[in-house]
Order: sequence, then C-alpha cells, then structure tokens
Amino acid sequence: MSGHHHSPAAKHAHSHESPSHKHHHGDAHHSHAREISNQNLLLIALVLTLGFSIVEIVAAYFAGSLALISDAGHMVTDSAALGLALLAQTISARPPSAKHSFGFGRAEALAAFVNGIAMLALVVWIVSEAISRLFTPHEVNGFTVSIVAGVGMLMNMTVAWVLSKDKSSVNTRAALVHVMGDLLGSVGALIAGLIIQFTGWMPADSLLSIFVSILILKSTFSILRESYHFLMEGVPHHIDYLEVGGNLKEVAGVLGVHDLHVWEMTPNFPALIGHIEIATMQEWPEVMTGIQAMLLAKHGIDHVTLQAEVSGSASQCASQQCGVDLEQHAPATQVRHQGELFFVNCHSPDGPHRMAYRCWGNPANTKVLLCVHGLTRRGSDFQTLAEALCQDFYVVCPDIVGRGDSDRLTNPMHYGIPQYVADISSLVTQLGVRQIDWFGTSMGGLIGMVYASLPHSPIQKMLINDVGPRIEADAIKRLGSYVGQPFSFAHRADALLQLNMLCASFGKHTDDEWETYNGPMLVEKAGSWGMHYDPNIAIPFAAIDPALAQAGELAMWAAFKQIHIPMLIVRGGDSDLLSAATVAQMCAVNSHARSVEIPEVGHAPAFIKAEQVAIAKAFFC
Repeated sequence: MSGHHHSPAAKHAHSHESPSHKHHHGDAHHSHAREISNQNLLLIALVLTLGFSIVEIVAAYFAGSLALISDAGHMVTDSAALGLALLAQTISARPPSAKHSFGFGRAEALAAFVNGIAMLALVVWIVSEAISRLFTPHEVNGFTVSIVAGVGMLMNMTVAWVLSKDKSSVNTRAALVHVMGDLLGSVGALIAGLIIQFTGWMPADSLLSIFVSILILKSTFSILRESYHFLMEGVPHHIDYLEVGGNLKEVAGVLGVHDLHVWEMTPNFPALIGHIEIATMQEWPEVMTGIQAMLLAKHGIDHVTLQAEVSGSASQCASQQCGVDLEQHAPATQVRHQGELFFVNCHSPDGPHRMAYRCWGNPANTKVLLCVHGLTRRGSDFQTLAEALCQDFYVVCPDIVGRGDSDRLTNPMHYGIPQYVADISSLVTQLGVRQIDWFGTSMGGLIGMVYASLPHSPIQKMLINDVGPRIEADAIKRLGSYVGQPFSFAHRADALLQLNMLCASFGKHTDDEWETYNGPMLVEKAGSWGMHYDPNIAIPFAAIDPALAQAGELAMWAAFKQIHIPMLIVRGGDSDLLSAATVAQMCAVNSHARSVEIPEVGHAPAFIKAEQVAIAKAFFC
C-alpha cells in the first residue's frame, strides 16, 4: 500500500485563482424583504407588549401578587427584548463598511444572547422572591390577579402568534421565548389568582411563580446555546462538518483537503474556507467548479473560498497552527493500522523523492507519536514500542530517506539534518496534524532537536534517546568503522549474527528480540544478504572534519536552548556517544529537560525491553 493514505485531512483556504464567492442576488432580494417584514412583526409585538406591561405593573402593585409581579416583570423584559431585537435587525441590515467588511449580521445573535442572559437573571429573582414569600406570605387580591392575568394571557397569545410568523431568525425566536415565558407567567398568575380567590391559600402565588420560572428555563438555555454557538463561529447545526470534508475528497481531481472551516457569517448564510490539494494548477478551474456545485447542492453552501495547492508542495501550515484538522476531530473509527506501509512525496535540491513510513493505531486519534531512528537504522526499530503505545497514540515511524523503503538521493551530500527536517515537515503536513510527540533515537534525536527549535514547531513533547548537541569523538570513530562499509553474506543467519555483534552496545537481548529488532535491517539482493540503507549515507558523515564538527556542535547547542517543551533525555549508562557530562549540561542550559539513565546499556537503548518501553509510556502518557 502506498500513496496518501490519509490525504491531509482538512486545513484552510483562499484561492490561487480568484476566490469563489458565489451569491444569489434573487435570494438576497428575498432576504431583504423578509428582514423588513420581520422588523414590522417586532414593532407590532413591541407596541402591544409595552402598552400592556404598564397596565400590569400598576395592577400588580395594588394586588400585591408575586405571580402578577413576575408576569409584569416578564412584560417589561419582553419589551426590552423586543426593542433590542428590533434594534439588532435594524443594525444588521446596514451594509458592510471599511471597518466591518462582513456587515453587522451578528448583531441579531448578540441581541439573542443578551436577551437570554436577561431572562436567566429575571428567573433567578422570581424564584428567590417566591421562596422568601413561602416563609412570609403576603396578602394577595385574587380577583384583580385573575382579571389582569386573563387579559395578559390573551395579549401574550396575540404577540406570540405575530412573532411565530418568523421562525428563521434566532433573534426573533429569542424574543418569542420571552413572550412564551410571559404567556406561561400569565397562565400561572391566572391559576394563582383563581386559587386565592376561591380558597384563600396564599402560597399558591409563590409556588406557581416558581413552576412557571422552571418551565421557561429550557427554552432560555436553548437560545443561549444557539446564539453562543453562532457567536463562536461554530459549524451550522444543519451541516455535518465531517461529511463536508468527505464529500470534498470525492470531487474529481481533489487529492487532499485540509484547514477546512465551516461557519455562518450571518444567520442562515453559511461559508466555507479550506486548502485543496490537486495534481497540477491547470486542473484548478475545473476542480473548483465541481466543488462549488457539490457544496451548493448537498450542503447549501454558496460562499466558498479555497486555496489550491499542488500535492507534495504544501507549506508548513500544519506546524503553524493555522486551523482545525478534519482527521483530528473525526470520531474514533474501526480502522487500525498494524505497521502498514505508506509514502509521502518530498523534495530535495535534486528533485522529488518519496519517504516511506509505517503506522500503528487509529488514524483518527488526535494524539500522534512520531518515532525517528538512528543513522543506519529504519522505522521498524520501533515496532515493539509502537505496539505498546498504539492504544494511546497513532504511532508513525518513517524510514528516513536513503534507508529502508524510502528512495535514495542522487547527490549523497544532501543526506543531512536539513533535508531530513524538510522531509519530516512534509510528512507532518500529509498527516494533517497540528501537534505531535517525538521519540528520536541518536540521529532521530538530532532531527527532533532541530525541528523542535523552529518557530511554530508541532512537537509538544520529546524523548531524546542517547544523543545530544555534543557527540563524543570515540563514538564518531566507531560509527565510521562500519557505516557504508561492505556488508554481504550468502546466508541470512550469518548476516544477522554479524549485525547483532555490531549492535551489541544496544543491550542484552534474546534471539527473538534480536530478530524483531535487526531482522528488518537485512535485505536480499542478487543472492546475498546486505544492509537496507544506501551506503552513500557514509559520504557526508566521513566528510566531517574537526572544524565542521565544532560548528555543528555550536549550532546544535543553540537549537537545543530554543526548545520550550517537556524533554526526557535517555542515556545508556555505558554510552560512548552521549556522556554523562553532556546530559548534565543539557539539563543545566534548558529547564524543560530532565534525564534518566539505563544501566548496562551503551549506545543506544533499543526500547524493546518492557522496562524501557515503560519509561517512554510514562513520559508520553
């Protein structure tokens, strides 16, 4: 299996061509007429409510009824709510300006949110007053309460009927909730008045006030949730975000989708932005036309802004935290990878190449762990670790270019940290994630340190396995003695035995553990068994002289000091590459670093032993 296995899930958008902003002017005209009608409805409701509220306040005062006072309070609040709603619709109808390029459509949702808060405050006051009156009953004129409440009920039914003609505006519906609350208040006041009039039981006034207040809470919370969701630019309730992303990937010519955002610019006006990966820029006009047609037909979205990206050349947007990722927010799926092979397209000064990587776990998992191997190793080193952590993480293990199933570079001098960091960045972009954790062994630790020191790096936690800014001279000599040297055996068993001897410093392992760890290092070519990597990776390694080594060390120390994430430095107790003094200095110059030492192990701990895996699990989990 190869290619873009999880086409960068969904990231953001503006078009390289002219952005698509498709509007229907007929609809706009209809919307304008509807807004005028809505304003008339609100004005009628305001006049009726405000007029009767004055009558009810006077009657409530003389009757001494809390139920009637609560109903009168509803009326006053309704009048303010209706006035605010009317003002909001007037403001929202204003055209865009240089300071408000989207116009003022959000004023309606803001008014609805304020109305909801006001309603909550009123309910709290009524309930508090009612409880107080249960302990100190007040004399209430039941007849006056019954008459006024009955008239108020009829008036509120009229206002509710008027407002119910507009069900599309969250602002109008918020005002309607106020009126319905007042209608319930009138009903409660009427019942309380009748009970008091015929039985003289005064607590009925307080109890019915509490009951009515509880009834209106549900509608109030509903309006608050909806207006808050809109103000926070949430995905419209009638649109399935994940389905939109899936449908976009199905459009002919679309290779990947990322930075996808869907929200409502104004009520009932959904908008979409995103990045679309395509094969060539020449295809973009046709692809864009297909996307517009699909979004309008399936989701009712006609305000679309998309940016085209040629596949494989996406920027480091993911590492710059520029948007919500579709895969990150996908629900847990039944798909689980068990070391399947995928590829990512990368670039070097000599042209494109592919980097292979294997994955373990659920690709929908928002927690991603990237495991990067040493100089002559490959991603299979982490199979045991990946199997242990794949319940908590989506574990991704690349073969750095020149190793394993990845391509070889034509110019061996490009085998170096800058190229490796660029390739990893392409991989992170393809994965479509904003954050990753990092496990780097030896060379993988150096790549991680450089990557983590970059601005907006996606790395959130990093385990550095037996490497540091300073590499001891003896270790360089040891590595130079076998990296790129002839390695060819007629029988696999002989090749594995020799490789196990070269890796003796990794620790004591059983035959099965050596097979798991070193077996994938061996490949058969022309009837003989040799190493998996390009021997030319030794060329830039051998070209390092003392001056270059010193310059590289200074650069690595500078990078290490720029890292501001939790780091765990693991050192093999007998390591010849990472000294205890270097570990101490790393912890001294960077307060985010701590260390642990594994005894009786040299360079580098293999992390296939249970006790070593436990160290990683405790750090990352």
